[in-house]
Parts: sequence; structure tokens; C-alpha cells
Amino acid sequence: MKRRITVNGKFLDAGLNGVHRTAAHYASELTRLDRVRIVAPREHEPDPEFPALRPEVVPGHCGSGQGWEMLTLPRVARGDTLINFCNLAPLLHGNSVVMIHDAQTFLHPEDYSGRQAAAYRALLPWIARRARRILTVSEFSRQSLAAHGIGHPDKIDVIYNGTDHLMRVPADRGVLRRHGLAPGGYVLALGSAKGYKNMRVLFDAWRDAGATLPRLVIAGGPGADAYAARGWQPPAGTLFTGFVSDGELRALYEGAVCFAFPSLTEGFGLPPVEAMWCDTPVVAARAGAMPEVCAAAALYAPASEPAAWRETIRRLCGDAALRREMSARGRARAAQLTWARAGERLRELILQVA
Repeated sequence: MKRRITVNGKFLDAGLNGVHRTAAHYASELTRLDRVRIVAPREHEPDPEFPALRPEVVPGHCGSGQGWEMLTLPRVARGDTLINFCNLAPLLHGNSVVMIHDAQTFLHPEDYSGRQAAAYRALLPWIARRARRILTVSEFSRQSLAAHGIGHPDKIDVIYNGTDHLMRVPADRGVLRRHGLAPGGYVLALGSAKGYKNMRVLFDAWRDAGATLPRLVIAGGPGADAYAARGWQPPAGTLFTGFVSDGELRALYEGAVCFAFPSLTEGFGLPPVEAMWCDTPVVAARAGAMPEVCAAAALYAPASEPAAWRETIRRLCGDAALRREMSARGRARAAQLTWARAGERLRELILQVA
């Protein structure tokens, strides 16, 4: 007998950014199977990017948050195979698959405070025990989850994220004009004041570089004050763009001489591959899933050595042939990490369970 497959659509209740947007891509790919339904706690405006996400609305007596997920959803999905894409799953459902993207709350607890982080650290091992299968996004994440008691390696399957979504959006080059940026005249990084994102190493590299490096541009994330509050002093001339749209981000990637990604750990690490789609060479920390995901398509620098970052970026900026080579490698690697391929792998794994 074929079981019906129910997708936990609680992620639709939040803005489709980060993990929730990834869930929308995975759920859309799964709806290609003919026995899949998505259930959500309340009505939502259809998102034109995800036309297949038309959930069955099932309100509960416990609101639309964790109460709905933990108490209403198991009743609604009784007898079904339940798929959960956003780290959490109801403990009361015995036939579920859960995607746990990373072990960041265990690896860097100092960056995750408050009730939600504490709940993740407490619940994830229990959710992993109850789930029939666990999905994650890299072999690095698989090993990290197992090391922290979040499932045995034999119970965890890896699906690499798709990465080609940014190419569906036209580049909005107005962001370059607005900030006075010339194509090829800056190095791009993405902003975050979380410690494991390691922006400090870039600030230190630029501060000691004088005029030998192009301008550092930080897209998204907070302004300079948030970094200074952590004791990380951005060097003079650093540009903080604030929030950027997908089209503006694509334009910033395309205009950068290279993209710098110094994170100390990532479960997958989407931004470097987004940069590769835009033909932008990547310099990444040799840490987390980066060597696995980027493979030979990035240059690497030790995460804690500003001098190594400075020299690697300086060499790349000064060598047009090397930039062309890394752009070609990046495009080839990115082409292996599409949502179509991720969806094919997902459907294969889910049908084995369902």
C-alpha cells in the first residue's frame, strides 16, 4: 500500500528567507509526486516564486506556532509519511522524515541564545530518535549531527541544496550606481555579526593592507556599529549596503572582482555557490562544509589568519588568468548543484520511506 505523503507547511507562516526558503524549494520539488499534500495552520498569499505551494489549511486549537506543529500536525498526518524541512518535527508522529540542516547551536552556542536555541539543543536529539530518517545538506553536517547525538550516521542521508535560484531573477545593477561601485572594483562579502561568520578576519586583513586591496563591500546584515560593539573595527572605506533584494545581490556578485567567505563553519554554505553562478571567483575559509561544497572551485585561506586572506585576495585580484580559471571552475561546480538535481535525490529518498 502506498502511503500518502504530507509536508509540514508551517514554514509558510514565516517570511521565505533562509531555511524557510530552502524548505519552499524542497517542498515544490516533492509535489512532483502524485500523492503529496502540504498542510499549513492558516491561509497565505500564494508566492509567485513557488506556484506549487498551495497548502491545505488545517487550523488547530493551539495557534499556528509550535503548538500546532507538535500537537495538531500529528493528528492531521496520522497514517501518512510526514516530511519536515525546517529542523523540527512533532515528537508524537512515528513515521516522519526530518531535515536538520546543521549542528550550529551545538558547534557555536555563544551565537545562539534565548529560549529558541535552548529548545533546539534539547529537542533535536529527541526528534532524531523519533524520525524514521534524517536528511541533511552535506557530509560535514551528517558527521556533526552524529557527533552531537542527533542521529546515527546510518540513519542520516545527504542531499546537497540546489543553488540556481538566484539565476531566475534579473540583476538589478542600480545598486552599483547607488553606491558608486565600479564593476571589478570591489571585493564582496555578506554581512553578519555572529561570531562564527568570522567577519573579523576580513576587517583585520583589510586594515593592514593599505591601498593594496580593492574596496571591501558588505552586503546585507547590520551596519558598522554592530561589528564595533563586538570589538571588530571595520577598516576605513568599508561599504555596508544594508538589506539588498535578490536582484541587487546578483548584481553585486556579478560586479565583484571576487567573493570572500570566511565563515568558521557552515552546514552547506550557499553564498559561495551563488557567487560561482555569477562567474565570480571565490575565496573561502577551509572550514565546515566549504571544502566539500566548493571543492576545487574556490581558493582557500585559513580561517584565523588575516595575512593569508590578504595575500590570497591580493594574488587573485592581480592575476586575470587565475580569475578566469576560477570563474570557469566555479561555473562548472555550480552546475552540479541545481534544484532539479536536489529534487531528484529528495524524491528518491522519500519514496524509499513512503
